[in-house]
Amino acid sequence: MPSSVKEQSYSLPDSGSIAQVANLGSDLAVIVTHPWGPLGGNMNNNVVLAIVVWFQRLQITTMRFDFSGHQIGKGHRQVQQVKEAANFLLSGAHLDGSTSHSYHHQTASSTTTTSPHKSTKQPPKSLLLVGYSYGSIISGSASIEIPQCIGVAMISPPLAVRHWLYLFHGNYHLEQARKSGLPLIMILGSRDNFTGEDSFMEVVQSMPTATTTGAVLKDADHFFRGREQDLMDVLGHWILNVFPQCQGDLKKLCQAEFPSFAPPLLNNAGSGDSFMGCGAFMPGE
Repeated sequence: MPSSVKEQSYSLPDSGSIAQVANLGSDLAVIVTHPWGPLGGNMNNNVVLAIVVWFQRLQITTMRFDFSGHQIGKGHRQVQQVKEAANFLLSGAHLDGSTSHSYHHQTASSTTTTSPHKSTKQPPKSLLLVGYSYGSIISGSASIEIPQCIGVAMISPPLAVRHWLYLFHGNYHLEQARKSGLPLIMILGSRDNFTGEDSFMEVVQSMPTATTTGAVLKDADHFFRGREQDLMDVLGHWILNVFPQCQGDLKKLCQAEFPSFAPPLLNNAGSGDSFMGCGAFMPGE
C-alpha cells in the first residue's frame, strides 16, 4: 500500500542547492547524490529515491539534494557541495525551523514514523555517503574531507567515461576516495551501459583491499529500473558485514555509535597486485 514519507525542503546557504531532508533524529544520517545533471540527473532519480526510502524505513535521517550549477567541469564544486550538505546536517541547521516547505513522495511499500529512540531535535553525529552514477565518484572524493563520514557506497560509478565527465580529473577523485581508507562498496550492474566488468574490477582492486568491496549485480544495467530492491539488498548485506554495531540487524543501524575513524597507512594497500582482503561478490549467481 502506498504511504507518504515527509521531507522538509531547504536551500543550502552557500551553493543555493535545494535539499530534501527527512529528519528522524538518528545518530547516523545518509547523504545521497545523483547522476549527471546535463543528462537529466537530479535528486528525484529512481535510484536516489529508492535509497532514501530504504534508509527512512530504518529510521535513519536522509538528505538528497540537487547539485547547483551546470556540472560541466572538474567536479571540485560538487565535492564542495557534498561537504556543505554534510556541515548543514552535522551542525543541526535543519533543526532551526527555517524550512521552505514540506515535501511528500509516494512509495510502494514503506512507512516512516518518528524514531522512539531519539529526539528529532538533535543533529546526527555520523554520516554515510551514498552516490549514484556521477554522484558516486563525487561522494567518494568528498569523503576524505568529512571526518564524521563512516563509509561510502558508490553505485554505478561511470568509470569508463570518467575522464571526460570530470574533465580529466576522474582519477583525482578516485584517488581521494582511495586515500580516505573508509569502508567502501562499489556496485555495478553486469549490463551497465557505460562501464564493463573488467574496467570496474580493475578500479575496485586499486582501492585499499582491507576496506573495499566490489559487487556486480547480475543482469542489471546502469539505471536499475525494476531492480532497486535487489540493489538495496546488496547495500544492506554490505552494511551488516562492515559495521558490527548492527549486530546482524539493520534496524539497529539508527542507534549505532561509530567511533572517530582514522585512515590506515596506505603504503601497500590498493596496489592492484592482489585481491586479498577485498570482497567481491556477484549477487544473483
